[in-house]
Amino acid sequence: MLLEQVKRTIDRHHLLNQGDRLIVGVSAGVDSMVLLRLLTAFRQEFDLSLIVAHVNHGLRPKESEGEAELVKKESERLGLTFEYGLFDVKEFKKAGGLSLQDAARRIRFHFFNLLLQKHGADKIALGHNADDQVETFFLRLMRGSGLVGLKGILPIREGKVIRPLLEVWRGEIESFAQEREIPYLLDSSNLKEDYLRNRIRLTLIPLIEREYQPNLKKIVLKTSAILREENDCLERGTEEAYQKIVQEEGDVLSFKWSDYESLHPAIQRRVLRKMCEKITNSQMKVESTEGIKIDRLYKKLLSVHPSFLLELPEGGSLEKRYGLVIMKKERVKPVLPFEVELISPGRTYIEEIGQEVVVEEISRNELIENSYRLSHRAFLDCQSLQFPLRIRNFRPGDRFQPLGVKGTQKLKEFFIDHKVPNFERQRIPLLLSGETIAWIVGYRIDERVKVSEKTNKILKVELV
Repeated sequence: MLLEQVKRTIDRHHLLNQGDRLIVGVSAGVDSMVLLRLLTAFRQEFDLSLIVAHVNHGLRPKESEGEAELVKKESERLGLTFEYGLFDVKEFKKAGGLSLQDAARRIRFHFFNLLLQKHGADKIALGHNADDQVETFFLRLMRGSGLVGLKGILPIREGKVIRPLLEVWRGEIESFAQEREIPYLLDSSNLKEDYLRNRIRLTLIPLIEREYQPNLKKIVLKTSAILREENDCLERGTEEAYQKIVQEEGDVLSFKWSDYESLHPAIQRRVLRKMCEKITNSQMKVESTEGIKIDRLYKKLLSVHPSFLLELPEGGSLEKRYGLVIMKKERVKPVLPFEVELISPGRTYIEEIGQEVVVEEISRNELIENSYRLSHRAFLDCQSLQFPLRIRNFRPGDRFQPLGVKGTQKLKEFFIDHKVPNFERQRIPLLLSGETIAWIVGYRIDERVKVSEKTNKILKVELV
């Protein structure tokens, strides 16, 4: 009996707790109308409070009015609160650059989450069934999903979205509706082969059942259940690896490349996805193009390039800096070429890098007091400098004579030797004395402007 089957699903996956307040998504189709009736039957046993939520996507005006009216009447008959949401999915699709189905799904969940807050509800109940699970398996398989996608629809997601009908077949649901005289309406769009899911349901699955495997749906359902268990095992391993190698500092995540490289590839990809989810505050959708984007990100990370900068699909950036990988919430803004003349002595603000340069003359005694090493501070021989001093960023062909070295060296080679990523080089200020690069700020001064025993005047330059 369907009631007993659904009760077993509820108990097996702990879908309901005593006193739960549920937002029940009801479309007027047979699945959701039966779900509503079943939850009403469980209302006393679990002390449930039910709020019926119906979404009109604005796609089928004539049918939509009848669907809303049916759901409203059934809600009133059962003595339940009815919430109605009217949206323009086509307009939202255009604005967000989404597929029609993805736009509709996002709107539905937005509405359901608003109702969760409004009614202080605990969970959202939806009418997905075993046939939906099989269709989803094939849909994600065709889109190149991995184990995360092929595990299928979850009976409970994030502790708040429950699917009590997920282990019963559509035919069983339809039979129950006929036996109990539960009213419902057919969605005409489900009969059109415009959507891939519909073609899978109407054409592909019947073909395989007829020509190759009559028990296809049961086999796929069992396979999905096995994959869910195996996915759970991998997720636990991912969490352990994440806690072990990933450092979290505010909106910045990082790990040592050697630690990441030692992980199994299956865990590597999942750690990367977990980091992306944390940075973008969103769950990467394995059933659509997001899974593909994560795969591309992963392949780039494993490439031979020692350093690179990439923007993440939903905001943020990923940097590989030789032995370190950094993921940030903010996108990295490009630095345009700049050149600024410095006030000497005095303070000069460099807008392009958001920092200030302070220049002052000091005595030898002050040099001793300031002798501890700081990367953002340099001491130079005044007599060796050509004023006015300037600050600019890197240009192709730049050369300087590193402190302690006899000949000159290209800055590009210096940056490679010191493992400065290519994308970071434009951000490093260069102090110029005439055409001589006197100081690569944060790294090295030029041999020709160093303070020596013959130095009378010392110039202190500091980036603050």
